[in-house]
Amino acid sequence: MADDQEKVVSLEERMPQLKHSRKRRANRRFYMVMILIILLILIIVYIQSPLSHVKSIETTGNSTLETEKIVELSSVQLDDSFWQLKLNEIKEQVEQHPEIEKVEISREWYNTVLISVSEYERVAYQQSGDYFYPILQNGERLERVELKLPREDAPLLHNFEGEFLQDVAKQMASMPDSISRLISEIYYEPNDQDQRRVRLFTIDGQEIIATIDQLADKMESYPSIAAQIQEESMEGVLHLDVGAYFVPYESSDDEERVEIDNGS
Repeated sequence: MADDQEKVVSLEERMPQLKHSRKRRANRRFYMVMILIILLILIIVYIQSPLSHVKSIETTGNSTLETEKIVELSSVQLDDSFWQLKLNEIKEQVEQHPEIEKVEISREWYNTVLISVSEYERVAYQQSGDYFYPILQNGERLERVELKLPREDAPLLHNFEGEFLQDVAKQMASMPDSISRLISEIYYEPNDQDQRRVRLFTIDGQEIIATIDQLADKMESYPSIAAQIQEESMEGVLHLDVGAYFVPYESSDDEERVEIDNGS
């Protein structure tokens, strides 16, 4: 009988603890539900408010294309939903421009869309009709960019088409700017011995014969060669196709050629 009384007393003593524990669990569930409801309300309010809209569109990596043009290509506008932007679609739209090689799109704090681009370099110009058109490093001619006069940052090409245009553009792209800007014009002039023969004119008035495939490598030594020619006050044609030698204008053939030290 005593044992039964002890069990009843023990159970009665535990009842308040059980009730308190259940109440605490109920309160926790209630608070968690309330927090979730508040968060959902805040998210809905945020999405519907101007705080979730695009506030700024920035570009990096563009030197030739204007920022306004890249933003136009992206179709992103201020006050578009910041989180509903389809970044892959924007990337594809911007990459459609022939001067753009690669694009990366990212969301930046605060509500800024960052468009990072890598441009194809303009390595030359080519005349067609009354206009001059930029040539990109991949050999593509920008038909939509019509210039009354070519700029002085790259040479003017003559008679290049197809694979020869692509190859000379790649050679120009691999030259340092300090070398490529010394060239004013390049003519495609093949002969029976060399179907890839070219004739160059430099900004200091030098005439050069070379071949397309070795153009970048051969022109690296031009500044030192030009110094030798100027020191000797020679006038004629510099040949950089096979070795390096100089033929004076007075000479009718290669018999009077002058060997040049090209530093190789």
